[in-house]
Amino acid sequence: MNIKRIATGVGSILIAALTFMSSSTADDSVILSTELEGMEGMEAKIMLFEVDSDWVTERHTHPGQLFVYVLEGSVEVAVEGDEPKLVSAGEAFYERPDTPMVGRTASSEGAKFIVFNVGRTGEPITVSQTE
Repeated sequence: MNIKRIATGVGSILIAALTFMSSSTADDSVILSTELEGMEGMEAKIMLFEVDSDWVTERHTHPGQLFVYVLEGSVEVAVEGDEPKLVSAGEAFYERPDTPMVGRTASSEGAKFIVFNVGRTGEPITVSQTE
């Protein structure tokens, strides 16, 4: 795989998602799900999430490569082995594959963010992890 090609493709898809998002009104919606040309068995998914102030995930992992861009509010990301990280509007973060983590809203008004995932076709974005 050519990393430069992947990065260019990721950037292009993210820009398209940001453009499309302005017309999206769903609370949790898939913006794009597509097979990746030249990367057999791989797909990209882009989703928009709007969460309340009391939102907390269960402990989970992501089998694919996952990137998050926060549009509004802030979230706290607690990845196993790292200190919890606060991510606010206009900031982005990367979640390593297969690393347990928990996410939660860190702002009183809730949060809105885009999730961009590259993984194997048909694989779930999130896998629950028990302690």
